[in-house]
Amino acid sequence: MGVGGAPPVSKGEDFSPVRQRLSEKVCGPQERAAQGLQGRLQGAPVLGHGAAFRFEDPFHQIGHANLRGPIILVPVERLGPIVATTALPTVRGQVEAARAALASGADRAEVRLDLLAPGEDPEGLLALAGEVPLLVTGSRSRPAPGEVERFRRAQARGAWVDVPLFEDLPEDLFGLAPSRLVLSWHAPEDGPSDLGAAFAALSSRPAAVRKVVGTARDFGDNLAVRRLLAERGGAGDLCAFAMGLPGQMSRILSLAWGSCALYASAPGCPPAAPGQIPLAEALGLYRCREIGPRTPLLGVAGWPLARTGSPALHNRWLKAADLPHRFLPIPASSLDALLEAAPGLFIEGLAVTHPHKAAALARAAGASRLARAAGAANTLRLLDGPGWSAANTDVYGVRRALAGTGRPGRVLLLGAGGAAAAVALALRGRGPVAVASRDPARARSLASRLGLEAVPWGDRRRTPWDLLVNATPSGQEGEETPYPFPLTGRTVFDLVVREGGTPLLREARARGLRAVPGEAMLEAQARLQFRLLTGRRPPILDGLSVPRRE
Repeated sequence: MGVGGAPPVSKGEDFSPVRQRLSEKVCGPQERAAQGLQGRLQGAPVLGHGAAFRFEDPFHQIGHANLRGPIILVPVERLGPIVATTALPTVRGQVEAARAALASGADRAEVRLDLLAPGEDPEGLLALAGEVPLLVTGSRSRPAPGEVERFRRAQARGAWVDVPLFEDLPEDLFGLAPSRLVLSWHAPEDGPSDLGAAFAALSSRPAAVRKVVGTARDFGDNLAVRRLLAERGGAGDLCAFAMGLPGQMSRILSLAWGSCALYASAPGCPPAAPGQIPLAEALGLYRCREIGPRTPLLGVAGWPLARTGSPALHNRWLKAADLPHRFLPIPASSLDALLEAAPGLFIEGLAVTHPHKAAALARAAGASRLARAAGAANTLRLLDGPGWSAANTDVYGVRRALAGTGRPGRVLLLGAGGAAAAVALALRGRGPVAVASRDPARARSLASRLGLEAVPWGDRRRTPWDLLVNATPSGQEGEETPYPFPLTGRTVFDLVVREGGTPLLREARARGLRAVPGEAMLEAQARLQFRLLTGRRPPILDGLSVPRRE
């Protein structure tokens, strides 16, 4: 509902009935006038579905019983809610990306003067102001030479501008119009992030929007953003989130938490800052506009969680099943900290990955037989009472991934964590399994528990195999491989999910071996996981597979 009980209004509506209802509600009897509405309403933004409004009271009648004229509801231009950033080095590239972003559903395009290559003429970006809703941004520390004058010309053409807060910022903000100005603060990458102090400093100057950007080093930094928005957000004048991959949650949920805008990368553009999500994901995969403060959440928890295809799989299934949940990436170095905060964030279930699978089982109030046998859980569901229930769907995923490969013969298993235990359980009784790990104690423990042969990490080259399985994180980045030796077996199965395949899988294909990628296991286990987390079978969708973009 809007102010005074009136429903929210949007662009293109007839505002006359709204004005009438507001006049009846706001300017009624003396008792209502005595409630101090002048201070609450005069000039304050009222957020609607796609537009903002302010009250104008030309007769100064709010606070008086007798009406002498109308209360006027005036449309006010908003910054967002969805702002698409064009982080490209050429004017032509940014212009094309800005147009594509607006055509794709963004509310405003942010062009970046500071990212233009030397020799590019920024005037071509300012010309966009007459064509699309535009935000013009420059240097993040202080305006570069010539930027302030460009900001003035941009505002004269109807654009918003972003000015960073710096120590000797003039009181008059260079004469820029506050009504189309974002005053911003970005936390130093290697320094503390006192978001409250930053907001207080920004509030000392007039601006339509204060933008507070922290740096997320771990899961808990998202909670600091949420606290700031709970205390200061919701009025349409605060944008807040955290940079960095651990801060992606704060970006995806920023609108739901009370931020006036969400920044995403425009089509064809790289992230303008670490952790920024593409516009297509903000609008399509996560449907950020539709997330509310109490939307139930699911997620994948791990550390550092640089790559995961789980959100794409689960969010497509959730949408097709008409379920309200969203599935988020949640990097967290401490599973305990995440589980403690989860109920307050409306997190109802988690997919758990490296290195938290053993901890997930230990923290659970109850666990499935397979999870206990593996000594690890990759699925946690919040119980109605206190605690979590644990399950392991990795075993099922391994069986499905290897279903068409025949009997495995001799197996060399690299790694001794939760994923390796799932592989060993899935292959139990199908042939001898040798396990090698950089941590020899863990390899011996896994071998003793599941009836395997433990071999030293340095002896893995001399261990014969028909099926080689990589259950370590090696291969996620760069050209590192856990087996830098000639591949002499028949099949290589790498649990790591990576665009284009891991170095180990690429080598296996080059030598003519059967190569089984981690995607084969991920989608299979995710289907069972979805059913455990939601109580529903995942819909069968044409062409659904683990996305290649990470």
